[in-house]
Amino acid sequence: MKKPLKRILWGFAILTGLVVTGAVIFLINFITATKSMTPVETGALNDSVWCIKDKFVNAYIFKGTNNFLMIDAGIRKKSFNKELEKIGILPDQITTILLTHTDGDHIGSLTLFRKAAIYMHHDEEQMINGTMGKTKFFKTKWKYGPYQLLASNDSLTIDGLRIKILFTPGHTPGSSCYIIGDDYLVSGDNFIVKDGKYEHFVEAFNMDTPKQLESLKILPDPAFFKYILTGHNGVVRN
Repeated sequence: MKKPLKRILWGFAILTGLVVTGAVIFLINFITATKSMTPVETGALNDSVWCIKDKFVNAYIFKGTNNFLMIDAGIRKKSFNKELEKIGILPDQITTILLTHTDGDHIGSLTLFRKAAIYMHHDEEQMINGTMGKTKFFKTKWKYGPYQLLASNDSLTIDGLRIKILFTPGHTPGSSCYIIGDDYLVSGDNFIVKDGKYEHFVEAFNMDTPKQLESLKILPDPAFFKYILTGHNGVVRN
């Protein structure tokens, strides 16, 4: 075998080995982390807020004046719709969706919601337009139609619900939390709450944990909220 060809084959073999090794490490971390997650079961938190559990992740639905607002959208269209049926809310009744970020386990059922306006932080757009991915080899393919971009610390009112976005990058570049009214903080994958304090999310899944830790400094104290609604660790009630 000629030396140039042998070098090419060796290079290809090494690259393939690195990719496979990386994939195996990620899979092990993924399985380990998801087993430790504690999402709350689908159901009502009170008379105006509902939780949806889709495998190891939660989404949250808020009753507005006329329709419903949802934060994040689970993993799979079929399984998510079954959970919606349990609480008697139809997909077309959800007319607003706020995304904490665009990882696949938070956007997987978006095609169910034909009438929903979708919002995300403007720094998250790079995660869905091909500019950046969670890894060098994986980028999210956006197939969910138009969306609107929010700026840091935007405040808006949608269907009678007061909303404030808190820009908390680290898990992804545009990761954000939402304050709904005065009582609810919705976190996505921006933190966990332990012993009454914010801690960073699973480091293996964060793109920049030091940045996430800096981001958490802007959040009001956890005790400020009656409910903290997390992406994978259930509901904290104060």
